[in-house]
Amino acid sequence: MLSIITPNRLTVLRIFLLPFPCLFLLSDSYFGKLTALIMGFLLGVTDYFDGVLARKYRKITYVGTILDPIADKIFVTSIYLSLVYLNYFNFFPVFLIILREVLVSFLRSWFPHKIKVSKITKLKTLFQMSFAGFTLFVYLHLYNYGYFINYLLWIIAIFSYISAFPYFLKVFNIIKTFRKNLGKFFRSLFSLFYPLSLLISFPLTGGLFWINIISLSFFFFKKGLVKSSPKWAYERAWMSFLMFLSFFLEYFYHKKLFFSLWGVLFLSILKDGLKSMKFMWRVLRLQ
Repeated sequence: MLSIITPNRLTVLRIFLLPFPCLFLLSDSYFGKLTALIMGFLLGVTDYFDGVLARKYRKITYVGTILDPIADKIFVTSIYLSLVYLNYFNFFPVFLIILREVLVSFLRSWFPHKIKVSKITKLKTLFQMSFAGFTLFVYLHLYNYGYFINYLLWIIAIFSYISAFPYFLKVFNIIKTFRKNLGKFFRSLFSLFYPLSLLISFPLTGGLFWINIISLSFFFFKKGLVKSSPKWAYERAWMSFLMFLSFFLEYFYHKKLFFSLWGVLFLSILKDGLKSMKFMWRVLRLQ
């Protein structure tokens, strides 16, 4: 049994199964939302048990150390943006929370051995996951107090950046002596326009909001596994430009987004999704 249930497989399964609580969350029924709450809790618990298994049976691997924060980012992004779509959360604090995850993913792709998950970051993730469940509970049973949720959401956003401050400080100190690859580092900043495009356009997506969530999830996965490079950054810059142009033209003429979003989904699957799914399948088979 132990050979089947490994820490890395638990982490990957958390990613694979995440669409199910999201789907139930979008249900109009009380039972559906309650099911989403229970499933979200169970998936959150696996975030604890994969670490326990890794330490107990000495199966801490490099793949595991990078998979776990990727899974956490995908979890928070998917649930929080779904809650924005349901009008449980205001968009701007969620934008800041996910922006923080984008920035940390970018820095970790450059300095994977320097930026490791800290205790305060684990606490941040625990707060974020717990708060999502708390929000759903409030809207199910204490609806009259729902207005208070967005005040607490700002506290979560502020704490998210406090937890990232040691990362930013460490990278700042590294960059000061990072002369050889400094140009490549700044050129790779272009890669950030891609996730920012997905985030900024989210309020305009309507019922196709899930396309941006999937695309961001693939971004987090691939970004967590590959090192930044100028070539990849320039590729992302062109994709971002095309995305902005298609979004602008379609929204200008039709006052909604449709075809441009399907184009983004196609590019996301082609550029990030296929490789991400292939890697996850390899983990499930071999680890």
